[in-house]
Amino acid sequence: MPSLLSGLDMARQALAAQQYALSLTQRNVAHANDPYYTREAAVFTSSISGGVSLGPRVYIEAARDHFLDYGINRELQMLGKAEVTSEALQQIDALFRGSGGMDLQKAISDFFGSFTQLSSTPEDRILRQQVLSKADVLADTFHRLYSGMQRVQMSQNEAVRYTVDEINSLTSQIAVLNREIRAAQGSGSDEEFRLRDTRQQALEQLSGLVDLTYYETDSGSITVMTQQWSLLVLEDRSHDFSTVTSTEGTLELRLNGENVTNAIESGKLAGLIDVRDNKIGAYLQALDDLAATLVSRVNEQHALGSDRDGLAGGDLFVPFVPPDPTSNAGAASSIKVAITDPDRIAAAAAGAAAGNNENAKLIAAIADESLFGASQTANQFLAALVYRIGSDGKAAGDEMLTQKDVLQSLSNLRSSLSGVNLDEEAINIIKYQRAYQASARYVGVLDSLTNEIIQILGA
Repeated sequence: MPSLLSGLDMARQALAAQQYALSLTQRNVAHANDPYYTREAAVFTSSISGGVSLGPRVYIEAARDHFLDYGINRELQMLGKAEVTSEALQQIDALFRGSGGMDLQKAISDFFGSFTQLSSTPEDRILRQQVLSKADVLADTFHRLYSGMQRVQMSQNEAVRYTVDEINSLTSQIAVLNREIRAAQGSGSDEEFRLRDTRQQALEQLSGLVDLTYYETDSGSITVMTQQWSLLVLEDRSHDFSTVTSTEGTLELRLNGENVTNAIESGKLAGLIDVRDNKIGAYLQALDDLAATLVSRVNEQHALGSDRDGLAGGDLFVPFVPPDPTSNAGAASSIKVAITDPDRIAAAAAGAAAGNNENAKLIAAIADESLFGASQTANQFLAALVYRIGSDGKAAGDEMLTQKDVLQSLSNLRSSLSGVNLDEEAINIIKYQRAYQASARYVGVLDSLTNEIIQILGA
């Protein structure tokens, strides 16, 4: 009788184990379309006491490859930066390759062309007024392009604030999950694995926003840091980013009391800062250099001539005085025509008689001067800037597509390992059902034997 009763206990454990494995398989099927779900496998072991088997035991094993997870997180960081860079540069490229860039090129050509026309009839007040009109158009076109780029730059700046809020929310969530996972650590419960899946999802979302590295401790918590080893999450505590406004009006990043604005290497946050400070900053500087050089050279030549009344020519544009002598920052946004009276246009050479056109021709010839380096005219400099913007945009777009391909390959590889295969799960369902039925029959056999023994003993 004792062996029969122990057999019944073994059968009970077998029934419970098969039923649990069956429910686990059904749960896998239910989450087949969840990209963050990690397939769970039932692992059977023997429960032995005193050298005697007490029946099967079952525990959960998650099909997760931590090296793949780490690789995916790294690619997400690079993709996050490439995506935001590509999107911003497309906006800048549209400004220059749309009406903006062509308008400026045309405005420069029309401005110098108006002096060519004036040189044919230097006394003509209509042609003189046309020079002033073309100068105004040139200034307005510089203003539009400059303000357009600044709008994109400021949108990147505002996005930094929102991205910091997202990062802080995710690090706080990961810290809470660390605490919950630590409490469930080692239980082998489904809840522990669900918490780990949720944390991995939050970690991947965080990877798309900021560069990070992480490792798991023995307690089940993960420690998250930036690539420069600044703490983001330690156990159940998160460390928040904060922002402060710089003297230039842009947002700087603070983490653990340090300025880390230039220390973020990848993720959306790095892309926003790089586009704002480096890419657009360089384009604005080039536009400022173009405006400052044109203003300086035209004013220089205009001052060498004489106006309609024979007076010495002054500045055609308001002279640009940079706040910082080492930079032309602000030249494109502040360019302005200095005179309103067409008679003040110095078309004649200094001291020449009325009707002289020498200075008008010399100003018109500035269009073909190499103002930048050894061989770049104003329009060639502008064309090079437009090409540079387009080239940067294409490079960012290509980088984004490459990162997407790499990420997709890694995701497919992880899915083949950790994802749910419905065919395999269907086979497992049949296997566990048949095992359950076999255990149930075993119970039936033991029940019959027990009844026979009772009848014999009672006879």
